[in-house]
Amino acid sequence: MSLETRTGWIRWIAFFKLFKAFVLAAAMATSFTLTRHEPTQILTRWALSFHVAPENSYVHTMLSWLLHIDVKQLELFAVGTGLYALVFAVEGVGLWLLKPWAEYLTILSTALLLPLEGYEIVQRRSLAKCAVLVINVVIVAYLVERVRGRVTVKHRREAALE
Repeated sequence: MSLETRTGWIRWIAFFKLFKAFVLAAAMATSFTLTRHEPTQILTRWALSFHVAPENSYVHTMLSWLLHIDVKQLELFAVGTGLYALVFAVEGVGLWLLKPWAEYLTILSTALLLPLEGYEIVQRRSLAKCAVLVINVVIVAYLVERVRGRVTVKHRREAALE
């Protein structure tokens, strides 16, 4: 694989991580907005402004979730989501800048969450969850192979200098 191809794959992974950071940051901002106002009214108003039928199953699921959660739980969700978004942003920027530490961080953080993603799929299957799991497994495998190759080259150079 050429250097441009390897760099291109890293940039795609960086873009994927930055996209996930953006989505999570939006979820965090939304959660904080919901803590300051009546969440069910806001969600209903958003559904109507986006021309989503109020009887839509996704709207009902979200309303049901919001009715059974208190403000403290919503704030904790927002903070956790924000921290997770920060990790993704650091990974994405580090990968974009081709920093080796970002590869290690991405391997660690992504691999640690694979069992949770698998559990989620077992509990509630969806095509999107399966796709994200497959993408994350491919990312971990690719980065492990990339790091392993870099370490092997380094050891060969050191052995040649001895």
